[in-house]
Amino acid sequence: MPNVSRAFGGPTESLIGYAQAARTQDIDVHVAAPAVSSSDDTWLHEQLPDAAFHFFASMGQHAYVVAPGLWSWLWREANRFDVVHVHGLFNPVSTLSAHIGIARDVPTVMRPFGTLSRYTFSRRSALKRLYFALLDRSALRRAAAVHFTTEAEREEANRLSINFEDRSAVVPPPWRGEAMTPDMEEKADRPTVLYMSRLHPKKNVQGLLQVWAQVVADRPNAQLWVAGDGDDDYVQQLHDTVATHGLGDSVSFLGFVSGNEKERVLREAWTFALPSHQENFGVAVLEAAAAGLPVVISGEVQLRSFVEAHDLGVVVDRKDPAAIAAGLRAVLSDDAGRRRVAEAGPAAVRDTFSVARVGEQLVEMYERVLSTASSHDGCGD
Repeated sequence: MPNVSRAFGGPTESLIGYAQAARTQDIDVHVAAPAVSSSDDTWLHEQLPDAAFHFFASMGQHAYVVAPGLWSWLWREANRFDVVHVHGLFNPVSTLSAHIGIARDVPTVMRPFGTLSRYTFSRRSALKRLYFALLDRSALRRAAAVHFTTEAEREEANRLSINFEDRSAVVPPPWRGEAMTPDMEEKADRPTVLYMSRLHPKKNVQGLLQVWAQVVADRPNAQLWVAGDGDDDYVQQLHDTVATHGLGDSVSFLGFVSGNEKERVLREAWTFALPSHQENFGVAVLEAAAAGLPVVISGEVQLRSFVEAHDLGVVVDRKDPAAIAAGLRAVLSDDAGRRRVAEAGPAAVRDTFSVARVGEQLVEMYERVLSTASSHDGCGD
């Protein structure tokens, strides 16, 4: 992993989930990554007491971190392992680890983190595109398997003319929290929409705020809770949008929420909204469904098939403000539908994303990789 700090958010949480799922199948797990703070180190060991951690000094920032000690260790130790599972692209830690695993002839699985989407490529600089062409593309072509988290992610990656079909697998990150039917008597006394995710342009928070006036025109007592934090300049832009549209009485910025406060907003909200421009999985959507909240999401959230299959909300066109507003109004007005999702959402999350279920999918992927590697070895003898 290029980063396993708590601040890395969803990728770190998903890695913990995958490791816990692997342990349900008696798979030994080793995690290699750049070093983290002492508090994060303690937290990771609490989350994964049975895993072995290998931390290495690093240099650089963000996607440009390098960790020479990690690469040296992997080169020496790779053959101890049945599979090397590399998480992430477009960063030296992940890219060179994948090349090392392949060079050492250890079956190497690569998880792109959603970075192969059209949206992500449209945001990449010329330097990043060159990096992919020179380094990541060749690793993806030679990897034993490519690990996608949704079928939509795999389908979108197929446009890159890399043959994924016969050596790819869809294994979602598991849901590690509780999935419980909420008490509808604990809901807020006003129609309440919850946005809970990182505050970033990719999430289309501006679009949500700009349509909120249409919702309030229909439901004057409605309130929007915006939970999350982000870059100071962008957060200020969001506050300015609220002021410009005169929405101050109906929009509350809650900042980053966790623990009891996070449980409270999920318990009291009526519905959840995430009209993102692109979402390679949508952990926040899964959190909402596990809490029994109907969701209003864009079609670019790759959990949309799960939402549609279980009828857990409304999928809207992120480019159509009227559609977003109509979706929010529809859910807020549908008391029977909200009560149905309160029952159906937690059950669907438990059935589809349990740690044990994902563990079974992981071991199936690894066994297929090992079987393929063995057959290739036999052909070469």
